[in-house]
Amino acid sequence: MKDGKLCILTGAAGEVGRATARRFAESGWSIVLCDRTDDVKALADTLSREFIGEYFGVQMDLTNDEEIDSVAKLAAQTGIPLRFLGLIAAINHDAVSIEHMDMSVWDKVHNVNLRANVKFISVCVPLLRKSGNASIATVSSFWGREGHAYFSPYCASKAALISLTQSVAAELAPDIRVNCVAPGNINTSMHFNALAVEAEKRGISTDEMRAIEWSKIPMGRPAETAEIAAAIHFLSTDDSSYFIGATLDVNGGCRLT
Repeated sequence: MKDGKLCILTGAAGEVGRATARRFAESGWSIVLCDRTDDVKALADTLSREFIGEYFGVQMDLTNDEEIDSVAKLAAQTGIPLRFLGLIAAINHDAVSIEHMDMSVWDKVHNVNLRANVKFISVCVPLLRKSGNASIATVSSFWGREGHAYFSPYCASKAALISLTQSVAAELAPDIRVNCVAPGNINTSMHFNALAVEAEKRGISTDEMRAIEWSKIPMGRPAETAEIAAAIHFLSTDDSSYFIGATLDVNGGCRLT
């Protein structure tokens, strides 16, 4: 087995995923980068030019079990000990009432946000256990801490992910530590697009909408992607050695638990 340490990151081509990949690369990790877009291959090339690790960009469908199996097989074939699994990928959806719920929307959200994580954990546990001193981080949301009208598929999937984290953590400890990160609003295009849509609905400017939403955050701003990446990275380190089944609320204080 080669020296070094390997991690798998899903959603690696997204804004949080990219920041997380860079944080791990800076710390000397090799990475299997997974995403549904081929942007992930360019990201692997970029990291390969900047850092000394090995980087593998895999375009894949998280809802395809065989493709998840292939990622685990690739990780094993690298010969680098797999010591971290970062489950960042997720999708949201347009507002939908429970009265007019299209169950295909429910299934799509849960397949990506929950089922894919179960499958990834299942196939990676043998590799993580073999490597030793390994850990897993799921990524939920502050909306997994509470329900929001018209977003029941997303909120339920993220709440279930917190519960899944706790169940799996109890099962795999002490060999593999499993924890969760629950971000609040993040300084990404998704957040600003949501502000623009809501502003249009209310007939106000985007700046006014931003002021309303950010006033709910004691920190007065959304998180930077690097701040979420730092929390995910922390859960891979020995500094988090006594964290089991925890959910880190990286939300600027917008929801206190």
